[in-house]
Amino acid sequence: MNKYLVKSDFREIQSWVYRNARPLELTLWQFYFENGSREAVLSVLKTYQNDDGGFGKILEPDNWNPESTPANTNFAIDILKQLEFIDIKHPIYQGILRYLENTQYQGINGWFFSVPNNDLFPHAIWWQYNEDENNKRQNIGITASLSGFILLNANPDTKLYNIALKYGDMLFDRLKTDDSYGDMGLPGFCALYQDLKAAGLQNRFDLSFLESKTRLLIQEHFHEYVWSNHQDMARVLPTPYLYYYRGNEQAVSDALDELIELRPHNGVWNIPWEWYDNGIYTKEFAISENWWKSYKAIEKLLFIKAHGRLRTENNPLFCQ
Repeated sequence: MNKYLVKSDFREIQSWVYRNARPLELTLWQFYFENGSREAVLSVLKTYQNDDGGFGKILEPDNWNPESTPANTNFAIDILKQLEFIDIKHPIYQGILRYLENTQYQGINGWFFSVPNNDLFPHAIWWQYNEDENNKRQNIGITASLSGFILLNANPDTKLYNIALKYGDMLFDRLKTDDSYGDMGLPGFCALYQDLKAAGLQNRFDLSFLESKTRLLIQEHFHEYVWSNHQDMARVLPTPYLYYYRGNEQAVSDALDELIELRPHNGVWNIPWEWYDNGIYTKEFAISENWWKSYKAIEKLLFIKAHGRLRTENNPLFCQ
């Protein structure tokens, strides 16, 4: 029998988020579950945007570098897309496009995953600057996600659009010849497929190949996402309406049962990682851990809701 989150569970999560979340996660919570405004989220998100148009200032909680990075900017775009706010003329988006076109943190392999200044601030080990590892493999997912976003939304006559086209060609070649895509590669390729399809670029890119390849990769790595990293599961298959959901229904159902069962009483889910820095930044990680737990609680709750496992009858705060 399927397990469900009920009203009392929802209240416990809500209470924890209100006690621990940053203003960003609190406004996201209010938007998704309490009829809060999109404008309130945008107002807070804007505070993480730098003058160069990119995002930094610890938007992504595991990297305390205040300067703009492609990874933080991609994180901001993900939030905006989840809000279903796509107004490319809005100042937030104009800044993002300006940053992605002009940032020094891009090269033949795409936008950088890590940047040198990360090393000057508290950070998880994977944000340590490593040109060979982080900017030739781990950057694949970010470059795929950013390229799809640009090709769907930017003006085709701009320099940035042509940069994204070149990266798109590189990514397709990479997918055909290399099996090493980094931890974020698969979600990035899935996002790329959906954006290219929405942009009507099937004559420019081989979308049939991309669809079949991502379906295959999902099948091959599904149990890794489900059982090893539930937060990635919520990212990779947030709703049952995605093109690669079919065939994975029972596995998703089993994962949802376990996810619901694993939530600590009177709290939210723990994050299954640390910074692996030999205790150098113990205090900073403790702060970031709480920020992540709030963000991931929202992500997981939306995942549970989308798959019909949230029962909150007569709850006036829940946005049906």
